[in-house]
Amino acid sequence: MKSNRTLLFSAFASTVLAVNPAMAVDHNNLDSGRPLSFDDAESIAYREQSIEFGAGLNLPSNRSVGGSFDIEYLYGFALNSHLVIGLDPSVGGKADTDETDFDVGNLSVGVFHNFNREYDNVPAFAIRGDLGLPTGNDARGVDIRVRGIASKTVGQYDRLHLNLDLNVKTDVDSEERSVIPGLILGYSRPLGYPKRFDRTFLAEMGVRASQDTKGGAILITGVGLRQQVGLRSVVDVGLEGDIATGAGERSELRFKVGYSFGF
Repeated sequence: MKSNRTLLFSAFASTVLAVNPAMAVDHNNLDSGRPLSFDDAESIAYREQSIEFGAGLNLPSNRSVGGSFDIEYLYGFALNSHLVIGLDPSVGGKADTDETDFDVGNLSVGVFHNFNREYDNVPAFAIRGDLGLPTGNDARGVDIRVRGIASKTVGQYDRLHLNLDLNVKTDVDSEERSVIPGLILGYSRPLGYPKRFDRTFLAEMGVRASQDTKGGAILITGVGLRQQVGLRSVVDVGLEGDIATGAGERSELRFKVGYSFGF
């Protein structure tokens, strides 16, 4: 197991370092997990690269406290398209499992493509697809997620971001769903604009189906802030909660911080 983890991290690091540097990240360009769960419909620039780190304190109901971490590498491999490679280690309590040991997490590979920029009354549209590979502890099968994204300016500075998800699990137990739909409505607004443009406020409301076939819906809510701290770097902080509505399910509160830099 130790050798497999070493090979996994080595392969991830080699991929990150394999491509020439380019441009910078932006506090107003929103990616899932930084710090909330929704994406906006804008891709990173062609040949731009960024690395995004995150850490979270998980507080599942009636479970021990846990920690979650994530690292993603983004590369603009074509106009209006970028590659996403991610890893999500965790340790301690989580709402959806009894395991508390350190877990290296699943390696994910995704592609994001923007179809059009926003113009007149037409929103910006994009699609993102991700494959989750079973590299974590006791992981089985491949997880597939397809996300449709629409972003639209409302009023002078406010923006809405609609994310429609379809998650497919290829290896599940009899009491688990293989197809899990979800929807998130995100909101963003630059703070202090037009006098300053280095900070963005975010909020979200959403719903997804429970993994348990007998469970109800999981409600998603959160607020966050992204702050530009340099030409090429952004820090983020957020508070996010999953509210379980069915018997036997567990709610979870997460405090999240992150750092992103472009090169």
